[in-house]
Amino acid sequence: MKGEMCKKVRTLLRVSSRQQLHDDDIPVQRAEAAQYIAGRPDWVFDKEYIEKAVSGYKNNVKERAVLQEILADARTHAFDVLLAYMSDRIGRQEEYSFYVAALNRLGIEVWTIKDGQLKTEEHVDKLLNYIRFWQNEGESKKTGMRVRDTQRELVKAGKFVGGRAPYGYRLIASGMVSNHGRLLKKLEIVEEKAQVVRQIYHLAVYQGLGYAKIARHLNEQAIPAVTAGEWKAGTIRSILTNPVYMGYLAFNRRVSADRQGGYTRQDRKEWIYSDRQIEELVIVPPQVWERAQEIREARKERLGAAKKNPLEAYARGDQVPFCTGGKLALTGLAVCGYCGKRLKNGSYCNHWTTKAGEKKSAYTGRYVCPQRCEKRSCYSQNYLEGIVFEAVENCMEHLKAVDVAKELQCRKDGRRKRLQRELEDLQKRQRALRLDLQTLEEKIPEALRGTCCFSTQKLSGMIVENERKQEELTKREQEIRQKLTRMSEMSGCREPASIARPDWKTVWKDADTQTKKMLLSALIGEICVREDEIRIRLKVRPGDLSLQKKADSGVSESGI
Repeated sequence: MKGEMCKKVRTLLRVSSRQQLHDDDIPVQRAEAAQYIAGRPDWVFDKEYIEKAVSGYKNNVKERAVLQEILADARTHAFDVLLAYMSDRIGRQEEYSFYVAALNRLGIEVWTIKDGQLKTEEHVDKLLNYIRFWQNEGESKKTGMRVRDTQRELVKAGKFVGGRAPYGYRLIASGMVSNHGRLLKKLEIVEEKAQVVRQIYHLAVYQGLGYAKIARHLNEQAIPAVTAGEWKAGTIRSILTNPVYMGYLAFNRRVSADRQGGYTRQDRKEWIYSDRQIEELVIVPPQVWERAQEIREARKERLGAAKKNPLEAYARGDQVPFCTGGKLALTGLAVCGYCGKRLKNGSYCNHWTTKAGEKKSAYTGRYVCPQRCEKRSCYSQNYLEGIVFEAVENCMEHLKAVDVAKELQCRKDGRRKRLQRELEDLQKRQRALRLDLQTLEEKIPEALRGTCCFSTQKLSGMIVENERKQEELTKREQEIRQKLTRMSEMSGCREPASIARPDWKTVWKDADTQTKKMLLSALIGEICVREDEIRIRLKVRPGDLSLQKKADSGVSESGI
């Protein structure tokens, strides 16, 4: 029917995500292309190129294997026409206009069903193509913003927005259907795994273990990991930082860093939480989760300065040792009174075999000065810890409830003022950007006529950059307004006047070495050790506690 002069047509079908596929296929675009080819007598279908779940915005030309295949076939003149549904099916970046030009130079006509032929013969044609793909890029950004806005509102409403279930949960049918006809799911607690999550938080909060040590502890207990293999520090980190375990879904925990799918983690102050706690998702209490964050952030920032209220800080995790491992409870706190260096672990273990052939060992703990000071450089664990622990127990009997209402209110007021100042600054910058964009857009007709001082490419780049900045400022403004609104809504909630005093002495006596280190770091700033004196600098009143050693008897007396 069709003669030899018919042009060989190859079609390009593409969707950006798996959700857009229909039974792992793209039938709508294929049907539209077949109908379009049938309407042109001089065209004959030759071959189909298909890209399933490939982004035309995040990937450039070189990263898309199908486009490279098309280019290679074009160099051998294997076909005459490339047909796509729309120009955005080819790509959503400005550089794709140069890809079309490359195909044209090889004698390939590029057509789209909705936009017609994409020519590059004349200068105006090249400019129009450039603007077309520039618009495609802008539409992709707007689509991304709409998707994020929708996800944010769903999260605020307490809805699960997709992905894998966090450890400790499973996905079940929610009974709701999305606009795309897909069955939506929700989270449900798996109690066996929830127990492991509670153990992880206990090890982090009450024993001060870090990610790697917690992972090692779980592996030693042969607890099955999240995926095949062993527990990793990164997995523990993700569990300890996910607010879902206290019953709150969160959005904006990470943001895209580049088009290749890289992400950067956001500070938790930037997260957007569900408006209400989802009680059926609670695995750990909110105060435990918050304490874990404070501990993690304190270590990250390596906070060394003491806070005003150390026991409140301990309850919330503000002050923690950077390492709670080992058998010596005073490591990191005890310093040599002669040279000022921190005392190190000088412990040793004796091994022997009894007459019956039984192998035995005995651990001897020691604190050693790294400078080996002549007057004294070594203190036994039993001696030094016995004196310090006795002083700590006596001190704990007199500790009072910690009043924190005023401090908490000052923090809230300070943060509200900072947010308001930032909001005012953002509004000023937005007004300036709007004026700049208006000026640049007025120059577009001059650029098309060639009478503007800027080239069309330069002008386009300036407009795109200004639009990007404006989007970032708008996004930040929305986040600040949401935070201010949330703070206003919570302003009516009354904070407790004080933290109820626990029985610290009982807590201390029942604690293991790791927990003792956590308590000591909250209570003691430094322990200065000399031959005839042990001076303890407390972080709470009454101040320094001086322990004078009697030279003749070796008995210690305590005084304030």
